Amino acid sequence: MRMCGIVKDNSFSIFANMITKSISAVLMAVDRNDKIIKLQYSKYSSRQKDFKNKNIKKVIKLLSSAENYNVFNEGYEYCKETGETLEIKKITHQNQFGLKFYYKIIMMKHQDEVLILFHDVTENVLIEEEFLGVAEQYEKVNRELNESMTKLDFHLMDIDKTQKKIAALYKITSIVQKTVNQQEVLKEIVEGISREFGYNHIGIFLMDNATNELELRASVGYSEKDLRIPLGKGLIGTAALNHEAVYVEDVNQDERYIKFNETAEKKIAVPLIVNDKVLGVLNVDFSKGRVIQEYDLDLLKSLASQIAVTIAHAKYVVKVENQAMIDEMTGLYNYRSFVNLLKREYGRAIRYGRPLSVLMIDIDNFKHYNDTNGHLMGDFVLKNVAALIKAQCREIDCVCRYGGEEFVVILPEAGEKASYIVAERIRKSVEKYKFFNCDKQPRGFVSVSIGVAVYNEQINSEMEIVYNADLALYKAKVERNTTSVFNNDMKDDFDSVIIEEHLI
Repeated sequence: MRMCGIVKDNSFSIFANMITKSISAVLMAVDRNDKIIKLQYSKYSSRQKDFKNKNIKKVIKLLSSAENYNVFNEGYEYCKETGETLEIKKITHQNQFGLKFYYKIIMMKHQDEVLILFHDVTENVLIEEEFLGVAEQYEKVNRELNESMTKLDFHLMDIDKTQKKIAALYKITSIVQKTVNQQEVLKEIVEGISREFGYNHIGIFLMDNATNELELRASVGYSEKDLRIPLGKGLIGTAALNHEAVYVEDVNQDERYIKFNETAEKKIAVPLIVNDKVLGVLNVDFSKGRVIQEYDLDLLKSLASQIAVTIAHAKYVVKVENQAMIDEMTGLYNYRSFVNLLKREYGRAIRYGRPLSVLMIDIDNFKHYNDTNGHLMGDFVLKNVAALIKAQCREIDCVCRYGGEEFVVILPEAGEKASYIVAERIRKSVEKYKFFNCDKQPRGFVSVSIGVAVYNEQINSEMEIVYNADLALYKAKVERNTTSVFNNDMKDDFDSVIIEEHLI
């Protein structure tokens, strides 16, 4: 993120609103005497304090460590003296309750003031730390398993049971290498445990943090599939709440028991914990007559530890894969996702004979906007145009960032008329939107040009639709702020232009 020297004295609040609109941040202006004269917080910030008219150095010294203060002060003095924009990637602040927050700082000189942006990056830092913790625990569990195997530390169990436990732990570890689909992972785990150890009633409950309930997500032997247990209720909820395994010899004599298995007499519920966080509960019911040994409890605790790490790893991989599909700046699908989504919808259109359209969208005179207002404001235009496009599309439509200032929309079940209507809605919504300093654009407002292409039987590949939409966009860009629908004459016109330009 860069801040360019575009802020006029009377437009600080407009500039601040644009910056703090979509990120958790605070923007302040500091005069030559180090006094904070202007201040604006993001609406997402929960730690808002009025530091106006305070000395910036005293504020930073009060809120941060000596090391962070020195880093800030050195950068601040350098920016003030040289006028060069400076970025500090991460400083740490610990509040009175011991909670840590992380900030990225950008400073720039504007006339006699220094503009300072404090961007809250705590969530990103915590995600990284969480993954490192999961990876460390994953490594620890595997290391302990290998050590146990090497030292034959299962001396309380006979060799056959030890081999079965090792095999089961190995199989659970290997499941995540085959798939990161959480439901498939859970299904394979319960079926594997049941098969290897003869447990007839086994279930994995996962924590739903939104409702504070444990939801049955995979099971063997249970007739009830849609089962939710509040945290702290029943034997399963108690195990999760107390972070401890629960073993009951006779469930019918325990008032905490929630009856959902008619044949159960004994129960073992073991919490699934990673980094002191309960992800769920591994639950096993035993019928009357089944002898429960210390081995069973020890086995299920070992399995629960490995299951927890496996689930956490699967969740993280899915999260990373989802992030890899999204353009960080606009929140839309990126080019890689666009290619995959288009291939899927193209195959569906061919297979079922369904309509399919593609819109290619380009922001008119975007370079002029960047040159006039700076790249930071240009980034906000990209974000807002992306939001305007998405607002005019259906849930089944795929809105993607194609690259630079170009966007592309895949419209399943939409023919020429429907896709043209969508394109016009997008074009008009951008035209009406009052972007910062948009009156300096050649037309007095920010606009987009749109090319529309529709699938037909003469098209031989999904990328040919994109090519046709691009030709239509080329046509629309001649007039700008218009929508053009592809027709075969455009190919001839385009070829003629290429030949003419080559001859010139």
